Amino acid sequence: MIQAADTAQEVTACDPKEKIGRIPSKGVLMLRLAGLLAAFVLLNVGALAQPSSIGSEPAGPPPRDWTFDIGPGVVMAPWFEGGAWYRVLPVPNLDLRYKRDTVFISARDGVGATLVDVAGFKAGPILRYRFPRNDWDGPGLYGTGTVPFTVEGGGFLRYDQPWFAAKIELRRGLGGSNGLVFDALLDGKFRLSDSVFLSGGPRLSVTDSTFNQAYFGINATQSFNSGYAQYYPAAGLRSVGAGASALWRINEKLSFVVFGSYNYLADVAANSPLVQGPAGSRNQFIVGSALSWRFEW
Repeated sequence: MIQAADTAQEVTACDPKEKIGRIPSKGVLMLRLAGLLAAFVLLNVGALAQPSSIGSEPAGPPPRDWTFDIGPGVVMAPWFEGGAWYRVLPVPNLDLRYKRDTVFISARDGVGATLVDVAGFKAGPILRYRFPRNDWDGPGLYGTGTVPFTVEGGGFLRYDQPWFAAKIELRRGLGGSNGLVFDALLDGKFRLSDSVFLSGGPRLSVTDSTFNQAYFGINATQSFNSGYAQYYPAAGLRSVGAGASALWRINEKLSFVVFGSYNYLADVAANSPLVQGPAGSRNQFIVGSALSWRFEW
């Protein structure tokens, strides 16, 4: 691992053999890396806005101050939420953290920080992202237009114990759908061995009418262009389901994870013509895997 210099080195302009400028300190380099990674996480293919896991690490020795996990991954998911057709995508597995979750920039967990850490409870701000949905993104969307790229900002509250973890998030779309999203997750945690860790449990999502109109509604223009009947959903329960993951620590640096989730769209979403049509389904599955190499310093 290449380590940055801890101190800046001053040079003079009169000696061409000496380096020009200053070598950035480790803190400056980490801020630059965090900024680049945050931009990548927010602007590239990698994850859904809805959290698929709580993100607990196996118990054991705490990692170093900084950890950076990177590697390839693959995921199979519907072309759009409510769709019956699936596609397989290569995805980057990127995860940068300071002291586990004091600050984190992750394709899985979003961008956030822990500001409160008391008696097992943790809380702080969170940013997630939702890719644009275009009317060419799979069968059944023709004529429905585009839902723009959305960054969802809000906060999380999490409670951790050795054998389970619970988490809730409340986020609002900053542009794009402009909708309000509430997600709740509960995971049991099971250690099969020193290197194999399982987690899984129920999930629930509630959304407001603005979100539901953006992703499941059909207005007059969309109805004319697509042939679907008009539909104006109210706020309510969006989905219930379950998620699970299995982590194998192959060695101190290399890890392999498989994950999956199932969500059953509730009536607010399932009554949409997009879901009721031949290209739709209220049963939504996501499966994937990823390999990652960890750098620590």
